[in-house]
Amino acid sequence: MFTVRSRLVACALVLTLGLPASAAEPSHAADAPARASGLQGHRYAFVAGGLLFLGGAGFGYLAQGESNRARTLSSARESSAAFDRARTHAATANLLYAVAGVTVVYGLVLELLPEPAAEKASLTFHF
Repeated sequence: MFTVRSRLVACALVLTLGLPASAAEPSHAADAPARASGLQGHRYAFVAGGLLFLGGAGFGYLAQGESNRARTLSSARESSAAFDRARTHAATANLLYAVAGVTVVYGLVLELLPEPAAEKASLTFHF
């Protein structure tokens, strides 16, 4: 199982991949429209994946705390309810991890595709 430190390192890596590259544009791009600074288009997928990963880590932390709390309770009813809450938090964390993974993979696919194909595969609507 991952430790908290490795989760933070993985999250930082996901967020770092989403930041725009600071490479200079080639000189022949003078007639092309200027791109705005900051995150562009599909790179929001990396940020969303990182945020979903952090949400999953938060729910995982809550599940672990609730599970530890349930072990110390003396009442069977309270212990059972605490374990049920821990299972619910763990299921939510697993779902958030899965959605984060799908989001990051989608961002990577759009990053690696050529520009025209990435525009067609993008989930954005242009008016």
